[in-house]
Amino acid sequence: MANFVLVHGSWAGGWQWRDIREKLEGEGHRVLTPSLTGMSDRHHLINENVGLHTHIDDIARLIEWEDLNDVVLVGHSYGGMVITGAAASIKNRLSHLVYVDAFLPRAGECAWDLLPWQPEIFETLRLKDKPWQVEPVDKMTYFPELADYDMDRSTPMTIRTHSDKLPEATTEVSGTYIECTQEPSFFGEVAKRAKQDGMRHVSIKAGHYVIITHSDDVVKVLKEAAGIKA
Repeated sequence: MANFVLVHGSWAGGWQWRDIREKLEGEGHRVLTPSLTGMSDRHHLINENVGLHTHIDDIARLIEWEDLNDVVLVGHSYGGMVITGAAASIKNRLSHLVYVDAFLPRAGECAWDLLPWQPEIFETLRLKDKPWQVEPVDKMTYFPELADYDMDRSTPMTIRTHSDKLPEATTEVSGTYIECTQEPSFFGEVAKRAKQDGMRHVSIKAGHYVIITHSDDVVKVLKEAAGIKA
């Protein structure tokens, strides 16, 4: 049995991992898919102080309180910022990191350092009465692969999730990077960084929301990351 902790991305929640969670659990693995503070089913906890550091603590503390070891820690999109920060503080509890078309930051970087076109987009998404929050982007503009999927449970998030700097990182945990190559492609340059860092690189011809549209492909990579033979 392997331990998996799956961390969602922007405007998202643990519910987006349902298909992957159920497939892994069906094989007897332990799978946790938490929603980050202030997002999804925890949106009622959002406030101006919630940011990247909050979410790093969410995941690090979850793994510690559940007393998990040999964890495959997985992040999709913004979740890559979170798992990088969490790994630095609980590296001894982890066996592998998996970045699913995700941010792969260095210490001292924020998400916008990796996708410098984002701040302009985020300015258009600020809530008028709560400018520290940004509403979800238009699904069909950025994620056309989700045309047939219900994403109404997406929630606003704080702008600090993307403007906060990563406090620390580690190179002591092995990693895999899944790059989604279907247009619009967002993380091509980040995938190059992963290759330069010596991480295993996997390309999937899919859109950014591969965790929903190609769950079988993602499950295969996660099991490989855990050392599970087909």
